[in-house]
Amino acid sequence: MPVALYFLIPVLCCASWSDWKERRIPNFLLLPAFALAILLNLVTRGLDGLLFSLGGTLFGLILLLIPFLLGGIGAGDVKLLMVIGSFGGVKLVLSSFLIGAILGGIVALSLLLYRKISGLKIEFFSYGIPLVLGTLGYIFLEYLR
Repeated sequence: MPVALYFLIPVLCCASWSDWKERRIPNFLLLPAFALAILLNLVTRGLDGLLFSLGGTLFGLILLLIPFLLGGIGAGDVKLLMVIGSFGGVKLVLSSFLIGAILGGIVALSLLLYRKISGLKIEFFSYGIPLVLGTLGYIFLEYLR
């Protein structure tokens, strides 16, 4: 497993906890994590590592920019996917996004069913948590099996 991903896992745990408890993912977690990812990939892989990080960051932004602009997700979710990309590049961003979208869809459908059955209205859904679970799932399937 690439060295940078060992540092990503605690960031993901903190981000999901914060999203669960506070409904936000703070910049004081994401910005240092982004800087660390750039530095780690630059030191371990040179200029290719820097481009790897920046490519993943940009791709994360591109994937979630439209949902953010339409009000479907928060800025913390966008920044979280960008940080995931800065650690693991385009492949990790795409995999995390796709697995997270599937998990998020399952949760959203479950919440709709719950709302229909119970009559209670649920107004908030933290997308950061499925995104983190998708990332951790991909890391596990790719590197730890």
